[in-house]
Amino acid sequence: MKHVATLLLLFFITIAPSIGLQAQADSSLVAPRVSKSDSVKVSKHNPTTAMLLSIIPGGGQIYNHKAWKLPIIYGLMGGSSYLIYYFGHQMSLARNEYINRRDGHYELLLEQFKNTDNDNLLALKNKNLRNMELAIGATLILYTLNIIDAMVDAHLYYFDVSDDLSLQWSPAMMPSYASNHPAFGLTLQLRW
Repeated sequence: MKHVATLLLLFFITIAPSIGLQAQADSSLVAPRVSKSDSVKVSKHNPTTAMLLSIIPGGGQIYNHKAWKLPIIYGLMGGSSYLIYYFGHQMSLARNEYINRRDGHYELLLEQFKNTDNDNLLALKNKNLRNMELAIGATLILYTLNIIDAMVDAHLYYFDVSDDLSLQWSPAMMPSYASNHPAFGLTLQLRW
């Protein structure tokens, strides 16, 4: 019985609206149809689209017509990506040198670490590991800022930044309702 009730409910939710359970409209009350050629679709600048396009770094900036930001984004992200590679490579060199020394593979030792003892090798490995992790953090922060920048630019796309912005101040004398003496003050006037 429960299954029959569930099937009937599912039927009325999904199929019944498409059967045509509508009341007939009076033809005199029906609004005239507007063809697609008569209307103009105005597309707004969408911050969500800018955010989604920023998944590829610089995509949101191109959508916002701010392509001048691309060299900055790719320069900073490329630099931090190179630092990830560099510090990761230096860390693996120091780690492999330590492992080769520990295991007695003296034929695999590198010339650049000839005068470095094992404690300094471990310290060098840890330093490079920390620097690599900082570079990863910097890359993630830059990637997030890229997305935030695209969203903010899209929100402010229609914001008017004209030369008519001004702030003027002047002294003012206002009547005082508490006493017979006037009150002195400052008037700020913002024009945009």
